[in-house]
Amino acid sequence: MWKSLAFPQRVFQGDKIRFNNSPREVNPDTLFQVVKADEHYFEVLPIAPECDSLHDFLAKKIVRYFDIGYYIQVEIWSEV
Repeated sequence: MWKSLAFPQRVFQGDKIRFNNSPREVNPDTLFQVVKADEHYFEVLPIAPECDSLHDFLAKKIVRYFDIGYYIQVEIWSEV
């Protein structure tokens, strides 16, 4: 089930996320996997089957926790 990621909530390496208000260069149906999680930001890469092009596959996105809720809306996949 998809759940909105709130500002104080953290992600972990391997989590799957999607953007609700995707930037123009990101397909809204693209799913991302967290490849690195730090205290102030996390890095994601598109999951290969949903990639539109090689450019999307190679494009690492860096998301600052501070921006969640203000500039971007992110949902995280939860099995619960």
